Amino acid sequence: MADDHRPSDTYERDFYLWTQTQADALRAEAKRRTGGSNAVDWERVAEEIEDIGNSDLRECYSRVETIIEHLFKLAWTRQTDPAAGWRDTILRERNALELVLTPSLRPKVEQSLAQRHQRALRLAESSFAPHEPGAQRDPYLAWALPQILGEDRDPLS
Repeated sequence: MADDHRPSDTYERDFYLWTQTQADALRAEAKRRTGGSNAVDWERVAEEIEDIGNSDLRECYSRVETIIEHLFKLAWTRQTDPAAGWRDTILRERNALELVLTPSLRPKVEQSLAQRHQRALRLAESSFAPHEPGAQRDPYLAWALPQILGEDRDPLS
């Protein structure tokens, strides 16, 4: 077996995947054990580990929504002043996202992009409208994850 499949390597490479596999392993171990007193509440320990990984997923969702919100604003604006701040926010969120978006989280984020776009659209519309009430706002804009991350056809270019 290659070294890159050891749990400690997975921990370093893909923390979310590690939390999910460890939670499964703890549950399996709890089922395997029979009789006797055990001070460890295996099921709750497994749930807590799983929840730690899920917090990374929620963070990814939140950061992607912030990026999309600001991409909407950039696409809609006719002004230059706020655009620089929105661009900075997108770059800052992309950098932070790099730290938590693991290979096992990426497909989950991709599968949820329609929901992320809808949530971001609501935020963008509510904060944008008072500043540029007459601006045309296309609510059907959508970006693929590589665009959101700036990996391919970066909307900021």
